[in-house]
Order: sequence, then C-alpha cells, then structure tokens
Amino acid sequence: MNLTLPLELGVAGFLIAAFAVFVIGLAKSSIPAAATMPVGLFALVIPAKLSVGAILPLLILGDIMALLFFRKAGRWDIVVKILPSVFVGMVIGYFLLAWSTSKEVAYLIGGILIFTAIYEIRKRIRNEKLNEIQKNNIKQRTKITAQLMGVLVGIMTMTANSAGPIFSLYLLQLQLPMQTFVGTNSWLFFIINVSKLPFNANLGIITSETLLLALILAPFVILGALLGQKIMTLINQRAFEYSALISTLIAGLLLFIPR
Repeated sequence: MNLTLPLELGVAGFLIAAFAVFVIGLAKSSIPAAATMPVGLFALVIPAKLSVGAILPLLILGDIMALLFFRKAGRWDIVVKILPSVFVGMVIGYFLLAWSTSKEVAYLIGGILIFTAIYEIRKRIRNEKLNEIQKNNIKQRTKITAQLMGVLVGIMTMTANSAGPIFSLYLLQLQLPMQTFVGTNSWLFFIINVSKLPFNANLGIITSETLLLALILAPFVILGALLGQKIMTLINQRAFEYSALISTLIAGLLLFIPR
C-alpha cells in the first residue's frame, strides 16, 4: 500500500495533518494526554497502519522540544521503575501489529481512543462532585501498580501511539507538580519512541515517504511546542483537557466509518 504524499492530500487533508502535528507540539509542552488526538486524525488521511510509523518521528520531535523546556524537572526514579514493563508491553504490541491488517489497526486505534476519552471524561465529571475525603478513598481503591501500567503503556504505544493518557493516569496518582509531570512524561516517551524506530522500520511502516511527510510537517510541531510552553501557565487547564478529550473521542469514532 502506497502512502499518499502530502501534496496529494488536498487542502483539507493537509490542514488536518498540519493541525494534528501542531497539537502534538502543543500537548507535549503543556498537557501530554492531549497528544492522543492527532493519532486518530492522522489515520483519517493516511492508511491506518502507515500512520503509526508516519507520526512517530513527529512524536520524537515533540518529546525533544518538551525536554528543552522541562528536562531538569523530570523524575528519573519514576522512569526507571516503569521502563522494564514498558518494553515487555512493546514486544506484545509488536506482534499485534505484525499480525494485523491496516483496517484492523484502524479499529484498534479507534477503540483505544474512544475507551480512553470516555473513561477520562467520566472520571473528571465524577471527581468534580466529590469532596476531598471521597477523592482520597477512590484514589486508594483505584491505585494501579507501575508494572501493570508499564505493560499497558508498552502495548498501546506500539500499536497506536496512544499511551499518553494511560501514563498520565499513573502520574496523576503521584500528585506531581505540573512541570515535573511534563518533564517525567517527556523523558519516558522520548526513550520509548526512539526505541520503537527499529520495530516500526522492520514492520515496513517507516519508509522514505513517511519520513518525507514528517520532514514537511515538522515546523508545525515546533510551532505548537513553542506556543504550548508560552501559554502553559496561562491556559484554563480544565477547558483544554475537556476539549482534547472530546476531540479524541470524535477522532476515534471517525475511524469506524468505512473509507
């Protein structure tokens, strides 16, 4: 299956791709969980399986930009603790990709995005109605181990580049300051995404065409990252998170529409 070159996407397709990678940069430097939305958007304009490889270099660029701003704030003890189980999950995800078709990956990506978005929205609405004691009780009952979280992160990042919200759930349990949250997230996903390059190349989903696409779209990632860093302390976090989650839900639903 040939990848459609950016200039053949048409105006609408190129604008969708450009907006998607702009959100990658913005999210990586402000609210990492929002970086799942571009995964669904990318798979709308590029064959779903190739979209996983096409977006990977742009995710790495977004990680690098975030590290330029927040690398010193990251918690290495958290990264080291979760990495071994992440690699186990990545191996599982590698075989899932190898045994599936582009259509199956589209459904998998859509299902993951829909589940994640609905879960996050429901959790936020519920927590807003609770007092602090009730929130603490729920936090104790729903605490997930680093090892289980790592396996889930590995599977989801390998199959759909959409592990951000899952890892965010784990970081939120740790009640990290915002810059520490973003710095820790950036270090982990920089390591993960770089390690995925040989896997994706071996699967044939990183090609000269996907790299060309990434090169053309790279400035939009940089622009988004710069803007995200500038407005990080000024934006309404609640409104931004809800907007990102709703956009993720819509993108996931669109993947189930036959193309």
